[in-house]
Amino acid sequence: MQRDDGRIALDLVDDAAFDRLPGDGATLVVRVGGAESAGDSGGWLDVVGVPAFTPFAHGAGCVCCAPDGAIAAVLADLFRARVTGRRPWFDRVMVVVPAALHAGMRQALEGNNVVAARYRPVWRR
Repeated sequence: MQRDDGRIALDLVDDAAFDRLPGDGATLVVRVGGAESAGDSGGWLDVVGVPAFTPFAHGAGCVCCAPDGAIAAVLADLFRARVTGRRPWFDRVMVVVPAALHAGMRQALEGNNVVAARYRPVWRR
């Protein structure tokens, strides 16, 4: 079990696993390639849609096509929005990606120092 060290908890799940999870009302969801919630966030605190980071066939977040800073930039923007009050306060972020991109996105998240400074990985097994 990981201890809370003051960073925001960061989880990563694929679309199928996410669809089975009940909203907890406290987690901000980032759907890569998905749409922002239009008032109905499915029980989650908020749902942020992020366009695919690349037009290539491999898809959003693929390590060979997208710079590892793309998801880091999104998370940095969310952090700033949280601090300035432009987004509701959140203590947890869940990044949702297609299953084929899960490993590449995890590698991009784990390898970025900016993400590591603000977010604490709490990967599901």
